[in-house]
Amino acid sequence: MHTPSDGGPVASQDAWRRPFVKQHQQWCDDFVLELRMRDVPGAVIGDHLAEVEAHCVESGESPAEAFGPATDYARRLDTETEPGRVGGSWTVGALAAGKVIALIVGTSAAFPWVRGEELTYNGVQLASLAVVLIVLLSLPLLVRLLIERPWRVGLPLIVVGALAGAGSAAGGRLDLPTVLSLPAAVVTVGLFVVVLVMSWAEYRVLGGEGDGDPVISPLTPPDAVQPRRRRWPILLPALLVPIAYVVLTAVTFALG
Repeated sequence: MHTPSDGGPVASQDAWRRPFVKQHQQWCDDFVLELRMRDVPGAVIGDHLAEVEAHCVESGESPAEAFGPATDYARRLDTETEPGRVGGSWTVGALAAGKVIALIVGTSAAFPWVRGEELTYNGVQLASLAVVLIVLLSLPLLVRLLIERPWRVGLPLIVVGALAGAGSAAGGRLDLPTVLSLPAAVVTVGLFVVVLVMSWAEYRVLGGEGDGDPVISPLTPPDAVQPRRRRWPILLPALLVPIAYVVLTAVTFALG
């Protein structure tokens, strides 16, 4: 949906700046979140929001009165229109999981590096690490459930992750044969490089380069001034794991 103005298409603008969206913030938030979870492109979401606004302005109804619950309407729309997918949420989830695994393994390798030893794993430690990996990689599949039932879904995941971490720590104290041995320095430095590469990829997916995938409206902007986009809200999540990696490794060397 693109509304013409003076015989031509109008410039797109951030949908969140529209007074209608601000007036019905909760409904619009739920609507956009559901479509984002389905990897619907931002421009398509903006078109749907514009259609909702145009209908409500004409009829005098609220979005809830005209279209029902936001989540249900978003699901119906997505089923009917089947727009092209952007895949951003899946990519970001996978990158985040990979970074956390690299953080766990890479910073744990700093301990034997300080002592001049190799990084070794026995069977219990590898099994525990595999459980943590499965939990992390399942997060992109469980995002919707985590949002809808944070305690019912999130708490078991936390418990499983904590038990796996405890199992790995306990396994290190057992006199079990070594299954895997790696050069600690290479693992620490190499995985830090991997974390940096994945963080840059995450930054790109989140929209740090170019315009990303914003929710834009084809309706006439309320004013001609467009705010400059801030990069920090996008850059900070991508930097958290590299910063934690450096801090934990530095602490290990300082205490070692």
